[in-house]
Amino acid sequence: MKIYISASWKNRVKVRELSETLRNYNYDVFDFTDPQNRKTNEVPPEMFLEQFDPSQHIYSKYLERKEWRDVVNENREEIEKADLIILLLPCGIDATADWALGVGMGKHSIIVGHPPKGEGSEVHLWADEILDSKEDIISWLKSHKHIGDSK
Repeated sequence: MKIYISASWKNRVKVRELSETLRNYNYDVFDFTDPQNRKTNEVPPEMFLEQFDPSQHIYSKYLERKEWRDVVNENREEIEKADLIILLLPCGIDATADWALGVGMGKHSIIVGHPPKGEGSEVHLWADEILDSKEDIISWLKSHKHIGDSK
């Protein structure tokens, strides 16, 4: 089974821990935080030279960066290859968009964790399962071994 972890860069430690745990169970995992896992060099948002500011930027021009296009294209390719998308909460719009893209492609998905107080989205009901913690993932995977069998 191929697994794509969708999460915030702010959760990079949890992403790395989860990907290592899943790999120990012989799952094929795409970890966007692991440079050895990527063809492109993704830079965490807090490292961008300048944040988008509508008073200074035209959004379409601001996004015209080859490195960003390369990263989103690689992420899309990895989502296409995946059998399962895991969305780790809390997260931002990019992680949610990657997860939703996978759901739209017909991928199985689980959501792990909770959004911050006052936030949440009904579209999370698209997930096959919503789990309280990352410790619940392995038992869920063991009970859903059939995912990825047809590929």
